[in-house]
Amino acid sequence: MKLFGRSSRKQATDPSLGLLTQDRHGWSGSVAGPDKTQRIWLRIDGTDDAPNESIGRAVLVCLGNYASLSAPLSRALFSLWQPYLDEPLWGDECPTSPEMLWAQLQLEGVEVQRSCEIVLVYAFKGEVWPEAVFSVQVDGTDVKPLSLED
Repeated sequence: MKLFGRSSRKQATDPSLGLLTQDRHGWSGSVAGPDKTQRIWLRIDGTDDAPNESIGRAVLVCLGNYASLSAPLSRALFSLWQPYLDEPLWGDECPTSPEMLWAQLQLEGVEVQRSCEIVLVYAFKGEVWPEAVFSVQVDGTDVKPLSLED
């Protein structure tokens, strides 16, 4: 809210993540995606203080290792998708393998939870299923499927 031309939101500049804005749930901003051609949203769950530099480094390490994580990421994402295989939602393009699903998804954002766990958030490219949101947790080279919500 602005009062007399001033914003009540705090802002901080992190050396790794850039400009972050505080809201009632934490801090938000954007970072360069793994391919460096697009920006993805960043959400750091709740503290009153600006996130420390170790959080920024952890996010950048995760995104820097993204290419080497593609196989475990695609398997984790597909495990979330498997319950939908019995009921194909659309014709021939319905993904039936981790590779097919991986080709149809894009990384939308990164969430750092209060416990400092990093969660990557994916959505289908285009309008295939615009409200579907896949979440996977990344800890070093370990990838854990979390949820598929629509």
